[in-house]
This record gives sequence, C-alpha cells and structure tokens, in this order.
Amino acid sequence: MNSKIYTGIILFALLILVCVLDIFIINFLLFGVVIYFAFLESLKLFDIKNRNLVYLALAFYLFVFIFSSNDEVNFISPKLIGCYMLVLASFVAYFKVENLKILYPFLYPLAPFLIMFDIYISFGINYIFYMLFTAIVCDSGAYFVGKKFGKTSFSKSSPNKTLEGVMGGVVLASIGGALISYNLFDFVFIKAILVSFLIAIFGVFGDLFESYIKRIAGVKDSGDIFPGHGGMLDRIDAYLFASVAMYLVLV
Repeated sequence: MNSKIYTGIILFALLILVCVLDIFIINFLLFGVVIYFAFLESLKLFDIKNRNLVYLALAFYLFVFIFSSNDEVNFISPKLIGCYMLVLASFVAYFKVENLKILYPFLYPLAPFLIMFDIYISFGINYIFYMLFTAIVCDSGAYFVGKKFGKTSFSKSSPNKTLEGVMGGVVLASIGGALISYNLFDFVFIKAILVSFLIAIFGVFGDLFESYIKRIAGVKDSGDIFPGHGGMLDRIDAYLFASVAMYLVLV
C-alpha cells in the first residue's frame, strides 16, 4: 500500500471520528488550523512574502464565527462575503497596497473556506460530511479508474488527470453521495443524484484550479504535511469548490 492510500485511509477515519463526536470547540479549532496552513501555502504559491497576512485571515474567520448563529438556521454567507470584500478593499486602500495580488489568498482559499464553515454553523456536521464524502469518493474514484483505464488527458493544467478517471470519479461520487444524502436528509433519489453530481463536478474543477496555480508557481505540491498528498491545499482543494456547490444547493 503506497503512502497516498495509507494517508487517505487515516484522514478518512479521522473525518468520521470528528463527525461522529461533533464537538463544536474541536471543530472550530480544526477549521482554524486548516485555514492557517492552507493560507500560508497560498502565500507561497502566489509569491507573497508577508506571512503576517495569515493573522488577518484568522481574524476574518473569527468574524464569521461571531456573526453566525449556532442556534437556528441563519445562512448569512452573502452578507458576510459582501462585508468581507468591503473590508479587504478598505485594507488595501488604507495601506496603499500597490500589488493587488495580495488579495488572491483571501479569495482563494479563504472565501470558499468561510462559506464551508458557515455551512457547518448553520446546517450542521451532516452536510459537511456529505459534501466531503462525495468529493473524496470522486477524487479516489478518479485516481483508481484513471490508473486502470485512463488514456485521454483531461487538461493541460493537470497532465496526470485523465478524462476516463474524471468520468469514473464523477459517476461513483454521484452514486455514493446520493446514497448518503438519501439516508441522511431524505432527499428524493433523483435530487440526491443531481446534487451529488454537482458537488463532484465542482470538486473536480477545485482540484484542477489548484493544479493550475501550482503549475504557474512551478511547484509539484503546495506543501509536505501529508505523505503522498502534499500540503493542506492539496488535500482540501476539491472541498473548497464543493462547498460553493453545497451553498448553491442549500440556498
């Protein structure tokens, strides 16, 4: 068993444990840790030297926590994102930032990650598990199907990804995600299939987008935290786009 598969099994087991326990303070801290490492990796990819920006990112995360409600469904991401962009614009104007690439890490990965956290706050851990499970099945399915049947290149941004692998991953994720959502949320089965398909497709392009950024930056991985998987961004890239798909479904 190679390190990629071994690490993937461990991470999936930890995900199940976290979701079963569903202890809010632990989940809050885990989200914060992921933001911290993913944001630092994005600074490196975008060639931004000021590492202190990670603390501004964490401040935005705290802002979302404070203004989101944990008592009832109060999905306020549109308001949060609007306020978020205004604060960012004010920040760059006040400090007369001349290179606007400083905004890139706040748009990716932070903005979609804040949406993911707001989904957790407003709708609970089951929706996060469903989204992550569907994206994981798609990624794993694409890996194994691509290894076995892959012949056609999917995109120049990710030479190792094959069209056959992507199609296999999306099909498996649509079925696997549908079974989970049908049982967790009582979705009508056709709706469960379509929602899972949407999450899988968004996840594919989330993974592709990070590959594109790494290709421009001239690096193989965003970091080296996870053996066989690379950095934090390498592990959550599909989830970031998938969270936007989940948001579209929920609203």
